[in-house]
Amino acid sequence: MKIFRPALLVVVTLVLGACANLSGPSAADIARLPVVDYGQSPPADEFVLRYPAGANLPVVTRLEGSLLEKTEQATLTVRIKRDVYVYRDLASLDGKSWQPGNLVVGGRVWMTLPGNKDQKQDAVSAGEIGAEFNLK
Repeated sequence: MKIFRPALLVVVTLVLGACANLSGPSAADIARLPVVDYGQSPPADEFVLRYPAGANLPVVTRLEGSLLEKTEQATLTVRIKRDVYVYRDLASLDGKSWQPGNLVVGGRVWMTLPGNKDQKQDAVSAGEIGAEFNLK
């Protein structure tokens, strides 16, 4: 019984330590990291990425595959309305309050084939690939 208690104490300590790490970094831990704006050179270690409001953010669109005779690619440029901070899977709108990214920004992605509009064939409409991003 005397050997069992120390072993149990070690196991409990390890389990509690592992559970503490599952909650992720605290806001204070993240505040110690450098903030790097999109487009700047990142440091070698961890950092918070900031997408600044009004900055040009390139998004590459690419269509390819065995059905297509040739691949096409275009770069679109978008701008966001407000700063968004990202660290790992966390996001923040002020760089101080952090939540899982999917609780800060949501959206949807869609695709329609050429010749379809509003879920009906019309044989003339252009195809569409789209994405929508919304603050929650």
